[in-house]
Amino acid sequence: MRESIIEIISTVLTIHESLHFRWCESTSQRLYLGLDLSTQQLKGIVIDEQLQTIAEEAISFNDKSLLVHHVQPNGFIVDKDDKRCITTPVFVFLEAIDVLFQKLNDQKKFDLSNIVGISGCGQQHGSVYWKTKTELEKLKNFHLEDGNQQKTTSLVDLLQSSFSRKDCPIWMDSSTTEECQIIEKTVGNAQNLFQITGSKAYERFTGSQIMKVSRKTPEIYEQTERIQLISNFLATILLGEYAPIDLSDGSGMNLLDIRQHKWSIDCLNACGKDLERKLSEKLVYPRTQLGTIANYFVERYGLNKQCQIVSCTGDNPSSYYALASDPKTVVISLGTSDTVMASIPASAMPKEAFDGHLLVNPLTADPENNLLMLLLCFKNGSLVRERVREETVTKDWKGMSELLSKTSPTNNGFIGFFYDDYEILPQNIQGRFYFNADGQQIDDLEPACKARAVVESQFLAKRLYLQRANVDLNDHVDRIVVTGGASVNTDLLQILADIFAKPVYTALAPNSGALGGALRAIDVINQKPNSVSSTVECLVAAKPRSEYTVLYDDMFNRYAKLEDKIVKGIQQ
Repeated sequence: MRESIIEIISTVLTIHESLHFRWCESTSQRLYLGLDLSTQQLKGIVIDEQLQTIAEEAISFNDKSLLVHHVQPNGFIVDKDDKRCITTPVFVFLEAIDVLFQKLNDQKKFDLSNIVGISGCGQQHGSVYWKTKTELEKLKNFHLEDGNQQKTTSLVDLLQSSFSRKDCPIWMDSSTTEECQIIEKTVGNAQNLFQITGSKAYERFTGSQIMKVSRKTPEIYEQTERIQLISNFLATILLGEYAPIDLSDGSGMNLLDIRQHKWSIDCLNACGKDLERKLSEKLVYPRTQLGTIANYFVERYGLNKQCQIVSCTGDNPSSYYALASDPKTVVISLGTSDTVMASIPASAMPKEAFDGHLLVNPLTADPENNLLMLLLCFKNGSLVRERVREETVTKDWKGMSELLSKTSPTNNGFIGFFYDDYEILPQNIQGRFYFNADGQQIDDLEPACKARAVVESQFLAKRLYLQRANVDLNDHVDRIVVTGGASVNTDLLQILADIFAKPVYTALAPNSGALGGALRAIDVINQKPNSVSSTVECLVAAKPRSEYTVLYDDMFNRYAKLEDKIVKGIQQ
């Protein structure tokens, strides 16, 4: 009898919770939370279904006033014995998650129970090492017994003994050169690895990091039950159970066959024993509904029990999702390093390996639609633009625009190459190289000429490497979306539009990674077709001028030949 009464009460409570959730959906605003667990902070953004921002919050890992127990100067640790080895303690991530939810709750701008979906992203390549999920289950079934417990219980407390390794290798680590060589040798060479995983072997990639743990600390590797990326670690904490790796972020490991959408057995075997079991055979698309939120967040912060968790991905794929309305959009981020993201069909994958990366595209959720995302990084970005601006005695972008107005498009044939730091594309080239209209190398350029040269050169380089990666700019690209500090300068964007012969849009989305998470949550929970994705609103900043696009086509060909001349000259 007693058991029957308990069952009836349980059923009534379940119906009540379901009705309450539906009531919230129908009478209150439906909200979505996007998170970004990055190198130095955890960011969160709450939006409604009209894509309006309701609240934002950021928890810096070096803020002593916020992270009372696990504050971390710079956000990471550089090993004093090997400065190539860079990690972040997992407890920094956990405390930051608690603090962010508490800060959002303290804002009183909205009711956290109105959040119906959460997704997010993490810094790519980083890894977390779980010893056991026993304590993790406490999050799923968490219950506050009294008011005092709420003040003392935290994620760190509940998961204190859950990790076989407390320090998480992150993308800044470069200590695995030997392991990279082993991975490439296992599959034949760098070319073969590129064809399988979309990238040559890189020290920061997760596969070589896992191999290092397996080789150098086998006892820790043996104790490890589950290895996760930062992204699915974040989803795991929200769920209270192990979440799978998504295919887009999984592409940055040197372990995934990006065309088959499954682990490469050869790569797994090279990196560690039973690695597929430790990673989990299951892989999901970025637009995958994983389950409801762990009861810990319901009891501690008032989230609704029916709040859905959508798979988290890497920060770059998440940003691309937020900014690219469709596969015909190229996204360029003008930052300290310039980043270019674009879509290409797997059938168009370059035959030759290069120093860019190909990932499973976050815009696809269909194995039949084998679309890849191209990621290119140019190390010499805004710092070089600002340095040239200062060299030309110009203090701000307005002054830079005045200098640009003194020269004409294509710069009367003058071309400059500005590799102040060792460049990634082309690889390991450093120095400045100036050429006149006859292709002769010269010592320097006049200030106005140099100002235009640095802008034209950087944009020509982006067009060149997109073309080398088989991105069809003529038929498969409709527009370019630009973000970053320099995107406020319309004169720069006009040059970009003329060089690419495409309209250029700007997007005011400084937290595009977190925003991409919120947008994926909206699309998944509202069951939007896989071909449709929510994106931020972009404004037209510049349209190509036909009289100049023809001139830039000729300049582009000259630029490619001169770059080849520089590379061959240095290699000799």
